[in-house]
Amino acid sequence: MSKRDNFPVDVPDVIIPYKLGDLGGHIDYQAAKAGDTIAAVRLANDLVTNDVAKKVASIGGNDVLLLPVLAEEGTGRNKIPLAIAKVLQGKTGRKVELSIYQVNKPTRTGLNGLDRIFAVPEFEGDTDLSGRSFLLVDDTLTQGGTFASLASHIRQNGGNVAGAMALTGKQFSARLKLDSSTLGKLKQQYGDIENDFREATGYGFDALTESEARYLSNYKPSQTVRDRILEERDAAISRRNG
Repeated sequence: MSKRDNFPVDVPDVIIPYKLGDLGGHIDYQAAKAGDTIAAVRLANDLVTNDVAKKVASIGGNDVLLLPVLAEEGTGRNKIPLAIAKVLQGKTGRKVELSIYQVNKPTRTGLNGLDRIFAVPEFEGDTDLSGRSFLLVDDTLTQGGTFASLASHIRQNGGNVAGAMALTGKQFSARLKLDSSTLGKLKQQYGDIENDFREATGYGFDALTESEARYLSNYKPSQTVRDRILEERDAAISRRNG
């Protein structure tokens, strides 16, 4: 099992063909999110257009593998990312990789931004990814934490992330790489408790996505962030000590 590590996020800008909320309005969304395979396939066939497939096919060569986020939601196992990947396979000829999957259940859907930062996904699966390149596939992008954790698993096991796509999401979150100015602002505000954040999550501010760091640095009141970091630190230490 791989936990998100302390390396900076190095994933190219995410392809997001639809605005946040467009996916939720689809008639099959709720059933697909809860694990209905047929509903997920109908949704993916409707929304993964030829134009979307062309954008995906433009990233890397034909050897790039499509890697859907296989995750458990509060209502069941989300089948949408897998359905998206399968439709993309049919339109691009690229293979789908299924050997990597999320092992914890943070149930991030519906959480607010602060809660999501501390609900860190963990992944398990193939531990020899040397020479293999992946394009990550998910249904929705918010802060990019799931992509960051999955990319970390791939990097720790010798693989490479060529790109990522989510059907819908916040367009300003498409950039996952952390900007130095955002990091500087965050360290200025909370640098004195960065080690506590590292105790809570396993990584420092440098490993946050741009959206995660921006959210923390802009959060008001800042004392709420401080209190939450210390609370999560204490909880993490308690878990480690049994």
